Amino acid sequence: MKMMRKTAANAVEDDAKPARPDRAPLWSRLGSRLGGPRSAHLQLSARTIVGHLVATDRDLWAWYALGPQMWSFRTPNDRELLWEQVRNRLAGLGGHAVKLRVSSKPFPTYEFARKLAADTPDPLPPSPGGDFDQFLERQQRRLLTAPVDESVTMLGVRLTQPPKASTLRALYTADATAGEPGPELARMLEELRQINELVDGAGLDAKPLTPQQMSWLMHRSVAPGMPVAIDPAPAGAIWEHDDLYAFTDPVEWIYTPMGPTVRVEAKIRGRIVTRHVAVLSVGRMPDRQFPEDGLAPWMLATARLGYPVEWSVSGVLLGAAALTPRVDYDRQRALGIKKHYQEHEEMPPPAVDRAITQAVLTYDEVTEGEPREAVRFEGPIRAAVYADTERECLERVRNLIDVYGDHHRIELAHPAGQRDHLREFIPGEAWSKTGFQRKMSVGYLAAAMPHVSSNLGTPAGPYIGYTVGTARRAVRFDGHYGMEWLNTPGVFPLVADPGGGKSFGSGTLAAMGAERGEPTILLDPSGPLSRLCELERFKPYARALNLTESEPGTLAPWQLIPEPEPHQYDSDRKFERAVRLAKAERMQLGYDTFRMLMPEGLLRDAAIDETLHEAVRAMGGEVTVNSRQVWSVLRSMGSDPADRIAKRLEEAAGMPLGELIFPATDDMDLSGQAEDKRLVVITMPGLVVPNPDTPREHWGLEEMYTQPLLHLAAFYTSRFIYRRPMKERKNIILDENHFMGNWGSGRALMMRLSRDSRKWDTAVYPASQHPDDILNVGRVESLIGGAFVGRIEDLETAQAAMRLVRAPIDYAPVVQKLSPRPAPGEAIDVARTGEFVFLDPYGRVDKFRFDATWWPELEKVLDTTPGHRRLGTGTAGPSPFIDDARNLFRVDENRGVVA
Repeated sequence: MKMMRKTAANAVEDDAKPARPDRAPLWSRLGSRLGGPRSAHLQLSARTIVGHLVATDRDLWAWYALGPQMWSFRTPNDRELLWEQVRNRLAGLGGHAVKLRVSSKPFPTYEFARKLAADTPDPLPPSPGGDFDQFLERQQRRLLTAPVDESVTMLGVRLTQPPKASTLRALYTADATAGEPGPELARMLEELRQINELVDGAGLDAKPLTPQQMSWLMHRSVAPGMPVAIDPAPAGAIWEHDDLYAFTDPVEWIYTPMGPTVRVEAKIRGRIVTRHVAVLSVGRMPDRQFPEDGLAPWMLATARLGYPVEWSVSGVLLGAAALTPRVDYDRQRALGIKKHYQEHEEMPPPAVDRAITQAVLTYDEVTEGEPREAVRFEGPIRAAVYADTERECLERVRNLIDVYGDHHRIELAHPAGQRDHLREFIPGEAWSKTGFQRKMSVGYLAAAMPHVSSNLGTPAGPYIGYTVGTARRAVRFDGHYGMEWLNTPGVFPLVADPGGGKSFGSGTLAAMGAERGEPTILLDPSGPLSRLCELERFKPYARALNLTESEPGTLAPWQLIPEPEPHQYDSDRKFERAVRLAKAERMQLGYDTFRMLMPEGLLRDAAIDETLHEAVRAMGGEVTVNSRQVWSVLRSMGSDPADRIAKRLEEAAGMPLGELIFPATDDMDLSGQAEDKRLVVITMPGLVVPNPDTPREHWGLEEMYTQPLLHLAAFYTSRFIYRRPMKERKNIILDENHFMGNWGSGRALMMRLSRDSRKWDTAVYPASQHPDDILNVGRVESLIGGAFVGRIEDLETAQAAMRLVRAPIDYAPVVQKLSPRPAPGEAIDVARTGEFVFLDPYGRVDKFRFDATWWPELEKVLDTTPGHRRLGTGTAGPSPFIDDARNLFRVDENRGVVA
């Protein structure tokens, strides 16, 4: 016989039918009805919402959004200070009931694309490889399938003496401004003012919820895991009683009394979306000394999971007056148990003595300690998970229980009564006073730190990767945001050992800038990143410029520093100063270049430097100076040092690459190449780059001539920036930057780029293998707007790199373990490569990983790993993200709806 499954709707219809004599016995029918699916009655306890205030028949709650706090890469003292601040703020709420709600807001992909399009007024025009709309679509799809939810933490505080309904109504009617407020209204406003000032302090940095945030919280609590409209509160800040049905009418909870989950169905834009929700209760928790034990905040364990977890902490913060009778009872009870054992002449177990010790300490803290240490929290702590299917939801339940049991020694239980437990997540609802009641000090509650954030990057800009520290969050980055909005510099060094991901990071940043139509210049001496210019998307608007095959005189020193233009300065005095400075820089660059072309033994003679200085001064600093003039100037001196210098420079000019420095004719070409292109990659293939750790006297001839060419190429690259309008966004990426700080002209260039980055709206990315290549330039460290530090295996070098990201040197081992190599026999996991410690323009520091998997062509081009390509094994490689999150928020594909 074929079996049919009865739905909740069918059950309701059957109840309406008349009884039939052939039906099952009454006890059987009652058992089936009691154990079958039911539809929960979602009558809210809230009666009115006014701004951030939620009023029930008996209570008035004020709701606040907690400000995100930094935790990663902070000193132990900073972490302890943060914990003390949170503890003191919560202790100040002693006597109030509180409700802490932690939820997750899926990345707003539609809003992200809309804002990025609005902030990109002149994107790269269409090409055979696609257009800017396709770029936005690819980024949106990647963010839709990635578990990079944004954590949201909200705090509700119940007023000690709730006002009457008429008093609450006076808050949002004309009565509130008509004359002096009544005594009850004045008392309520004063209490609200005190709470606002308390929670707004350091540690919580809480602000009252806006109408949009309040509406979002109600929607998210009534329908966990469901998408919420972009603007969920378009009508204003007031919800009357009848208006609250807008939260509950589209939602239905279907449950069984002893069932493991609640099925939530919501009608969203004509579609029925279903989630299965399970609520867990926190059981016994271990004793701990936070933050001395070095463990992370106990709520952060859910931040790195591949699925979202909701938290609800409901209870009362009890002060010393209310606690004294209770703790005295616990102390007397523990002493009585020991006395009972002694009366029977038995030795009490060790647990009795531990209980006495703890009870005595608690009694002392409450009666004799500081008021902030005496406050205790009492109430249930719940966690909720949800998924598309009940099976998947229960798998997450088991995983969450294992995570907390194995790593944090915190017991999680999955009790019956799921409907009632789920109601506790809704603002204004009562909570259970029995079962899984947690009693803890306010310091233990503060150690949860749910508002610790891993937010990184800038509010604007394209998606470039995701954090891999305390949580997984999408990272957007616009190198110009800090300059345009925060008045910070635009220099962002990239430092890592070979294979640490510098080329991948540089290429990603260059591709993002070019796609947005920003002139982007990339100096890549070895040349692999020139393949960016071969991408179908960039090919019509890009050029790979090989300097080793360029015309003679391309790298002539005097022509690499452009002449200042009067319209670039707001006064004649500043313009004249810039002209003098440019002349001095040209002479310094020429002097440094000539010295680089001479062997170390010749430079040990002090007369050589003096003679060369005199010759360069005679040549002058005009932009029309031909570097070949140095020979005639030196010979006119008639001295032995001058003849020796002239001979060496003539030999250098005769080398195949020497003609790049010494023009063949007197005709000076002062125009720039490839200024019509958005993306220019400058390469110098074939150069033998010297090892920076090898003394210069041991360099070969090719290595010695490579150094000045690399040095001059950096100046050549910068010329593209200074020949463009000051207000136009520009990007310059300099690889092999380790020679710049060794010479006066190189330090001057880096200092000029650092100082001019904001004025010329130029994001500068110098890449090198050692942080000292940046730090030794001079005061450029103070002109850094951010930094990327990849894997550095040497401990001392890693410690130096901490200065770049402004983190304690104690975190140097973290840099050593970035992008870990696979163990012998272990498969290569591409998801673990390309990791960096990133200092963003806001001063936040965390681990993050560049991500280009959403653009396969770009990812292939940026793969500079040598060796032949292995044949595929027929199985897909590991995904950088957990695949379980792919279908969590499918409704978000509707433009205009954000989960």
